[in-house]
Amino acid sequence: MTSKVSSLLCFTGVLLFTLGLMTGFGIGLARAPRIGLSAHLAATQCGIALIAFGLLWPHLTLWKGWSVPLASVLWVSFYVIWIGLSLGAVWGTGRSLPLAGAGHTAALWQERAAIVPIALGSFGSLGAVVMLLVQWRYGGPE
Repeated sequence: MTSKVSSLLCFTGVLLFTLGLMTGFGIGLARAPRIGLSAHLAATQCGIALIAFGLLWPHLTLWKGWSVPLASVLWVSFYVIWIGLSLGAVWGTGRSLPLAGAGHTAALWQERAAIVPIALGSFGSLGAVVMLLVQWRYGGPE
C-alpha cells in the first residue's frame, strides 16, 4: 500500500508542477498578474514538495490507517490552493489578496470564491504536515 501512496504523491506532484508551468504562460493574461505569479510559483513549489513527500513516504512509519488519508489531504489541499490563486488572478481579487492584488477589485462573490479555497487548502496542508510531524519516525533506507 505504501508504494501506491508514494506513486500517487509523485504523480500528483508531477502533474501539479506541470500545471504550474502552464500557469506561468497565462500570467500576462491575468487581470492581476502578481496573483498569477503567486499561482504559478505555488503550483511549481507544491508539485516539487509532493514529489519529495512521495519519495520519502515509503521510509516513514505512520500510524496504522493514516497513510492514505494524510497523503490525500496533502495533495488535494495543494491543488485547492492553486485553484484559489488561479481564480484570484483571473478575477483580480485585490481585497482578499491585498499584497499580490494591490489595485484590483472584483465582485464580492469572486473575492470569496478565491479566498475560501486558499484558506481551506492552507489549513488542510498545515494539518497534514502537523500530523506527519506528530507521527514522524524515519525508518531509514530499506
